[in-house]
Amino acid sequence: MKRQKGFGLLEILVTLVVLGVGVVGLISLSKSALTASQDGRRYEIAMRLAESKLDEFRNFNSLVTATAPLTAYSAIASGTATKSLSGDNYVLAWTVANEYWNSATSAWQATAPAGYLLNYPGRKEIRAVVSWTNSEGATPNITLVGYASPSQSLTLSQITGGLDTTRAGPKISYTPGVAPDVISIDLGNGSKQETSKPSPTVSAKNSAVGKEVQFETMTYQPVGQGNTQQIQQDITSVSCACTYGSTASAYLPGQVYKTGTGQLYWNIGALQSKPSGTVSGNNQPALCGSCCMNHFDGTGTGFTNYYAPLNTSRKRYNSALVVAVSGNYVDACRFVRLDGYYRPIPDWNLVKVIVTTSDFLAAAANQISYENYIKYVVKAYVDWQKQTLNWTSNPTAAAPTISEFSDWLATNAAAGGDTTTDISVNTGTRQLIARGIYVDILDPAYLSGIDTSVTGYLAKVPFQDINLTMLAEWSMTPLSGQLTGVVTDYGTISNEPVDTIVDLNNYYFGSYSRGYLTTKKSTKDSSQVLQSVKVKATVYQGNSGVTATLISARDQSLALSTELTIKVDSTVVAQPTLTVTGKVQCLEQTGNKDPSPTTCKKNVFNNLSISSPTTGASCHIDKPGNDNQTAMYVCTAPQNSTLVVSFSHSGSFRLNPASLSIPMAPPASGQVISGPCTLLVDNGVTNAANLTCSP
Repeated sequence: MKRQKGFGLLEILVTLVVLGVGVVGLISLSKSALTASQDGRRYEIAMRLAESKLDEFRNFNSLVTATAPLTAYSAIASGTATKSLSGDNYVLAWTVANEYWNSATSAWQATAPAGYLLNYPGRKEIRAVVSWTNSEGATPNITLVGYASPSQSLTLSQITGGLDTTRAGPKISYTPGVAPDVISIDLGNGSKQETSKPSPTVSAKNSAVGKEVQFETMTYQPVGQGNTQQIQQDITSVSCACTYGSTASAYLPGQVYKTGTGQLYWNIGALQSKPSGTVSGNNQPALCGSCCMNHFDGTGTGFTNYYAPLNTSRKRYNSALVVAVSGNYVDACRFVRLDGYYRPIPDWNLVKVIVTTSDFLAAAANQISYENYIKYVVKAYVDWQKQTLNWTSNPTAAAPTISEFSDWLATNAAAGGDTTTDISVNTGTRQLIARGIYVDILDPAYLSGIDTSVTGYLAKVPFQDINLTMLAEWSMTPLSGQLTGVVTDYGTISNEPVDTIVDLNNYYFGSYSRGYLTTKKSTKDSSQVLQSVKVKATVYQGNSGVTATLISARDQSLALSTELTIKVDSTVVAQPTLTVTGKVQCLEQTGNKDPSPTTCKKNVFNNLSISSPTTGASCHIDKPGNDNQTAMYVCTAPQNSTLVVSFSHSGSFRLNPASLSIPMAPPASGQVISGPCTLLVDNGVTNAANLTCSP
C-alpha cells in the first residue's frame, strides 16, 4: 500500500514563525520610513520659517516708522515667536546685531566710528534659529544668517555711509587714443587731455552747408597701469542754411568754469530776448534749429553776450559771402553736450596750424616735441590775453606773434627727435596730417584766476589740439625758384569734398581723401641741385574751419596756413610707402561655466600689441571706443616690400593667426591696402585653437 505525502505539523509551525518574523521586520521598516518622512517635512517647514523671518525684515518700508504689517528698519530687534503647523510646534528665535562700516579699516564693526552722523546702523545682522521636537523626542534646530540694510543712495548723508568723510565716486576706465591721429597733452596737474579724430557727417552734399562734425575732448588721469576718465566734453559743430527770424528768447553762449575738483567744464548760457533765425531748406543737421535760433549776440556789452569775442560787430553772409541783413544767410555753430543736451558755446578760435607726415608724429620723441609746442602756443596766447588784449566790447589788439612749429622745432626739439618737419622722399604716395591748435578767448573775470607761471594752469584753459586732416583745404604752393614747369609736374595733393565718415573705427582715411601726397618726379634743377616744392594746408578761422564750410568773409581773410617743404630725390628714399589696414576681431568666453564665445569688451584690446621686423615699417593698433567692436591694425611699409606683422597679447588670449605676411603692392583702387584679418580669442572658448576670423 502506497503511503500518502503532505505537510507535517512541525513544518507548518516553522513556516508560521518565519512569516511572523518577516511581518515584524516590514512593520518596523515602514515605521522608520514614516518617521524619516515626518522629520524631513519638519526640517523643511523650519527652513521656510527662518527664510520668511529674514525676508520679513528685509522688506521694511521706512527707516524709522513703518506701516503694518511691516517693521521699520530702526525697529528691527531680537525676539521670539512660536508657530503651530501641521500638528507640530516650532520655536523661532532671532537675534539682531547692529553693524557700522569703518572706512579706515574697510570692515564692519559693532560700534559706530567717530563722526558717524546717522541715528541707525549701516546694516543689521539677523540670526534666525528655529527648533522643534522630532519623532524621537529630540529637539533639533537650524540657523540662517542674513543682513538688512537701508538704501544708501538717496541722501547726502547716506551717500557717505553716514560718515562726515568724503567717499570716492565711481571710476571709469579710459583707453587713450593712438598717435599720430590723437596726441595726449600733460596738463601738469596729474591729468592728461586729448581730442579724438573729428567725424564729419554731410547732410546736404550739393550745398556749401549741411555738415556736422563731432569729436570728444577727454581729460583723464593715469593711475597705476590704467587710466581713469575724469571729464568728457562731447563737442559738435554744424554748418547751416538759415533765415532771419523775429526777436525771441534764446540762449547766450555757455561759459567755461572750473569744477570743484579743479577740472574745466561749461555752464549753460543765459536766456535772453534777442534776434533769432530759423532753418532754411531741407537736408540740414538736426542741431541747425538751435544754431539758427541761438547764434545771435546778446543786447548787452558784457563778455558773456558775444559768441565771437574778437568779432563783436559780427556780420552774416549769404552763400556768395555777401553781407545779408535780412532773408537767407549761412551760419555755423559750436556745441557741447550739457545735461544730455547740446548747448551753444563761443565760436572756435584758431591760433596755429601744423602740417607733418604721419611718420613724424608716430615717433615718440616727436610726440614730446609737439606736446611741448602746444604748451608754448597756449601759454603765449593766454599771456597775450592778460597782458595785451585786456578785452573790451570792441577789442582792437593785434594777434600775438607765435613761432611756426617748423621754426620752433629747430631749437626746441625733444632729445632724439627731429629738428625739422621738412622731408626728402622718392616718387610715390604718403598721407600728410594737418592739426589745429584752438584757444578760447576768456572772460576777463575768469582769466584773472589763471597764472601761467604756476604748474597745472593748463587744466583751467579751454584749448584743443584737433586733427584737421580731413577738414583743412590742401593745395600745392606755386613754384618760385629754379624748377621749370608747374608745381603739379612734381607733386599733387588730394582735396576731395568732405563726405560722411560712416565708421570711425575703420580706417579714418577711407571715406574720402584729403592731404594725400603724390610725388611724381625729382625736384633737381637743370644743374642737378636738389630744390623743393611745398604743400600748403589752409584752415578757415572760427566755426568755418572746424565744419569745413566758409560762412563769412572774415573767416576767410583770417584763415591760417602753413607749408611743408618737400624734396623729391630717388637717391634718398629707396621706395615710397603704402598703408595697409585690417581687422582684429575678438571672442571671449561668457563665463567660467560657459565657454561659448561672445564678442569681447573693449578693454581686452589694452593688452594687444603689434610689431614688424620689416625695414622701414611702422604699425599701431586703433582700439575700439566701445564694447562689441573690432580693433584695426594700421601699418605703413615701403612699396613693393613684403610686410611681416606680428601680434601678441599679454592675457589669456591666443591669436589666430599670430603673424601676417602682406605684399605691399599698390592697390587696384583707392589709397589703402585691405589687409587680412586676425582673431584674438580667449583660450577658455571651446575649440579656440581652430577658430579663425571672418573677413
